[in-house]
This record gives sequence, C-alpha cells and structure tokens, in this order.
Amino acid sequence: MKEHDVFLLQGSNKEDKKKYLDKSLILMSKKIGKIVKISSYFESEAWNMRNYSIFYNRALHIKTNYSPIDLLNQVLNIEFLIGRRRNFCKEHYQDREIDIDILFYDRIIICNFILTIPHPLLHLRRFVLEPMCEIAPNKNHPIFNLSILEILGLCMDKLYVKKIL
Repeated sequence: MKEHDVFLLQGSNKEDKKKYLDKSLILMSKKIGKIVKISSYFESEAWNMRNYSIFYNRALHIKTNYSPIDLLNQVLNIEFLIGRRRNFCKEHYQDREIDIDILFYDRIIICNFILTIPHPLLHLRRFVLEPMCEIAPNKNHPIFNLSILEILGLCMDKLYVKKIL
C-alpha cells in the first residue's frame, strides 16, 4: 500500500490549548499514520473571528495510507474525540478545542463539495504559513507553483503570529 505525504495544521483557542494539540497529535499518530515532522507551537490572533481567544497552531507532516476522503473522516473523528462539536448553522468561525485542517495531500488537487486540497485559504493565512515554513519551506504548492517560503513572502496577512516554546 502506498504511503502518502500529508501536511496538516492543528489549531486550538480554548482552555489548555497545548493539551488539545498534544492529545490530537497522539490520536493522529495512532489513527492516521507516522508523524514525520512537527513544527513549534505558534501563537496567533484569530483569523476572521470576533470575540476570540488567542490561538495556538502547529503544522505536521504525516505519512498515511488513507485516501483523501478517509483521511478527512479520520480527522473529523479525532476532532470529535477531543471534544469539538461543530455548529453548521453559525455564520462565523467559532472557538474550538481542536481544529485540524488538511493543507496538502501529496501533490494532488481536489475541489468538490466535501473536500478541497490544497487548503483554499492557506496562502492568505500567516498562521498557517509560518509553521509550514518551519517544517517544509520548500514544499511546492501544486496550484501556484510556488514554495511555502515564497508564498509567505507574498502574504498580505498582518495578524500577529509568534513562535512560542
């Protein structure tokens, strides 16, 4: 069975943020595949949210045997196990124990009503690009044909993002 290179972003802005990121990392290593590389924790302002708490984010490189849709199902299951309950009726982003976004899956491009890969907003979000630059600065974006480092250099997002220990 072929192993696939997947890049994910973890985020949390509720209570013990590091605990939620670490707990989801353990579940991902058990349920999704081998953790290849983990970025530092990054603290950031919330993107497009009102009345928010500061986020902690972290980028991951994982090897998996799952198909993209099976990977999405595993990610959603892990979010549920950590305590996230999605409210699909809300118009705005919400505080969350854990959020796990699929950023890249090999070099494939998927765009349908269930899943979009690469993540459609990653190039607009410094809180995604900074941790990705730490673990994979030369990762090529299959649509833009630019490295993560190049995309970060072009990013207009001025929200606060800082690496923390």
